[in-house]
Amino acid sequence: MTMLKSKENMKRSKVLVVDDLPTNVKLITAILKRDYEIIPAYSGEEALEKVDSENPDIVLLDIMMPGIDGYEVCKIIKQGDSTRFTPVVMITALSDVGDRIKAIEVDADDFLTKPINTQELITRTRSLLKAKHFHDQLVKSKAIIEAQNDFRAILTNLLPFLFRSIDSSRKTEVIRQMSEQVELFLWAKHIQKQPENMLEMAQSFCILINKLGATFSIDKMGDKGFMLLNTKCPWGDTNINPMFCILGKAILTRVGLRLYSDISVDIEKTIAAGDNYCFFKVLCIGDNL
Repeated sequence: MTMLKSKENMKRSKVLVVDDLPTNVKLITAILKRDYEIIPAYSGEEALEKVDSENPDIVLLDIMMPGIDGYEVCKIIKQGDSTRFTPVVMITALSDVGDRIKAIEVDADDFLTKPINTQELITRTRSLLKAKHFHDQLVKSKAIIEAQNDFRAILTNLLPFLFRSIDSSRKTEVIRQMSEQVELFLWAKHIQKQPENMLEMAQSFCILINKLGATFSIDKMGDKGFMLLNTKCPWGDTNINPMFCILGKAILTRVGLRLYSDISVDIEKTIAAGDNYCFFKVLCIGDNL
């Protein structure tokens, strides 16, 4: 099988720049475009649409705009369940204390006064994005811990009972049934969407297994398959359980069968066997369903 190396793309933070004057948007874009992905908006209405469609990491928001002004945009952002922690910087030519108090009342995170100081813009943007990134990591860590606890609870309760109750000839069937239940549980909770191609299938598997605490990523993609690399065992640094390797292979097979009539999964290296990483090789040898 010929494999093509996947390219790791650095994720650039998205900065939504909102101002009804295009020249102001261009000015801020020129300052920040080297380090960030800039999303322009020229009205409050368009800003709210871009918040929903683009999921920006920070919003630089002019206050004085026709229609929905900056105060109202900020208020709506901060009231949204999925956007309340998105930093909003109010940009204004107004210097009155009352205007700043009003911005605080709608939960703005910071202020910039026109004309904008380049270094101040760069510094405040970087600082707020760092705080946002830290918050996002905490949220992801919490979700991973919850998933780990769910999965480990299943294994803790089932494995001792099952392997005391069955002979060695039936263990393969038990693993198959267990992987089916685990995959269905994790799929319903974290994926739901049917993969439409090989890349989405590989991504779905990484999402599922990484919810347990692993760090699987796509190492290579080819026409007929892909390779996955993992550097962290969900079971920790000590007392690593090789059962995860067997379950991981079985779960990956089940994910693959959602898209292909037959697949082959080979575990070439595992942390449980003393290697520094896990390496799964997947061949999609069946027809696309």
